Amino acid sequence: MTELQALTRQRLEERGDQAQFTVLKRIGADRRSVLTGSALLARAARLHAAWRDQLGPGPLRLVLALPPGESFLVALVASLLHGVTVTPVAPPRAGGQAERFRHIVRDSGACALLGTPQTAAALVRHLSADGAEPLPCHVLAMTPEGGAETVAEAADRAGWARDDAPPAVVQYTSGSTRFPKGVLIHPEQVLANSDLVRRCWRLGPGTRNVNWLPHYHDMGLMGGIVYPLLMGVDSVQMNPLDAIRDPGFWLRAVSDHRATTSGAPAFAYRQCLDRIDDAALANLDLSSWTTAFCGAEPIPAGLLDAFRDRFAACGLDPNAVFACYGMAEFTLFASGQHEDGARPEGRHGDTHPSRLSPLTAPGVAVVSPETGAPLPEGRQGEVWLAGPSRGTGYANLPAETAEAFGARRADGADGWLRTGDLGVIADGWLYVTGRIKDMLISNGRNIAASEIEWLACAQAEGLNPFGAAVFPIRHGADDQVVLLVELAGKDDTVADPEATFAAMRRAVLGEYGIRLAHMAILRRGTLERTSSGKIRRAAIAQAWRDGRPPPADDITAQSGAAQTAVSA
Repeated sequence: MTELQALTRQRLEERGDQAQFTVLKRIGADRRSVLTGSALLARAARLHAAWRDQLGPGPLRLVLALPPGESFLVALVASLLHGVTVTPVAPPRAGGQAERFRHIVRDSGACALLGTPQTAAALVRHLSADGAEPLPCHVLAMTPEGGAETVAEAADRAGWARDDAPPAVVQYTSGSTRFPKGVLIHPEQVLANSDLVRRCWRLGPGTRNVNWLPHYHDMGLMGGIVYPLLMGVDSVQMNPLDAIRDPGFWLRAVSDHRATTSGAPAFAYRQCLDRIDDAALANLDLSSWTTAFCGAEPIPAGLLDAFRDRFAACGLDPNAVFACYGMAEFTLFASGQHEDGARPEGRHGDTHPSRLSPLTAPGVAVVSPETGAPLPEGRQGEVWLAGPSRGTGYANLPAETAEAFGARRADGADGWLRTGDLGVIADGWLYVTGRIKDMLISNGRNIAASEIEWLACAQAEGLNPFGAAVFPIRHGADDQVVLLVELAGKDDTVADPEATFAAMRRAVLGEYGIRLAHMAILRRGTLERTSSGKIRRAAIAQAWRDGRPPPADDITAQSGAAQTAVSA
């Protein structure tokens, strides 16, 4: 038995008949259900016995294609208790998601895919490409009695993983390139990162968590479900779609359940500012919320201050709100803690930084991406991470594993993870300025795509800076820059597109020296996204270069003769 298994059992036994998870729904007859520690132990044992009955002895590696809620929580706890390797995925829809889903299942080396009675048949169709491909693993469905039954069997077992020291999780990256990579996270890495979060954020007795982040993403899986369980903290769980459709539902849950800890990506804090009206503030009490973290994507400068100011009337402590940084390759968390009134001086790019601490600073370095030489404070370079939270590597990708997880600094220090992020360390703050692959170069300056997108979207109301993509293309002998941006809401419009385009051009040219050659305003939801909602800039840019711009029906306005300017 691993230490992770033992601690999971200990925490559930300590909870006993107290709630470990409370599951909330925004609509429907049964809007609240409770899973106690004792109930989870019993249900997890029953489910694991069913897995063994269906799959036999030996190491188990499962893909959990379950919706958020009780079924997923029970399956995850069964895996943690019994040493089963899991890969949580979003139940697929048609199109690109189905292709991504098939890649993950095959790449993970799973012996079984677990769904619900309602979804199992569809999972078989997606996995087999409607019968065109053999099944790589069994497909099981959870039964109403809490067990599992086989719906379809694998064609053979050649792709099943056989591990002497199995990982706890194969955690897939969000996949901003064509296919995501599976990060192998072992039990000791989960425990190390959980303990780092606990100490940095001062969590402990009295902590109560509210989580709506997707369970197939590292921030939701680890930060929202696994870590609260390992810390002995009860957790309120919500469906991500409920919080996205109604951001007030998230804050009401924090208020009603007297939560101390909850967080989200930057877009969710922006939604709270834009969509929760003044009348609703009177019904929110956020005085219990002492840890309001923001991460998973670049955070526009000024966003967190705006959130602090707006919700101060609800009792929100301004020191509760802070930025954090991490990634699946580091299990989850790498940097960020309460700012305690401190504010960064100066600016490096246009993002809010995360605060370093004695616990995190030794494992964060900014180096030359070409030589690995550590750079002085204030110099931009690649962010490298080190420490016991560093993942083991990528599944089935030895070359990529060696490059990313086997980094050695020029001073001889090894054991570092190359993140692919550019950043600056200054005065105890880590500024993550963008992805190396998303950088645009102007007059020798590296400029993050997100900074250009935010500045352009600030020139008119109704534009979504989190639904934008800027990228260079080759046009004849020249490099040109394309900007695609979505409307913020389905009913939003831009009153004067030509004036907006002109304002965008002036602002970006004046600030960064970059001339926007082609621009388009798109309907909300047009741009391709990863499973965690991030814009797939590389895929969007490649589609443009291949002569596949956004569909004409999704373009509400454009400038620059976009369709005729495409060139590979």
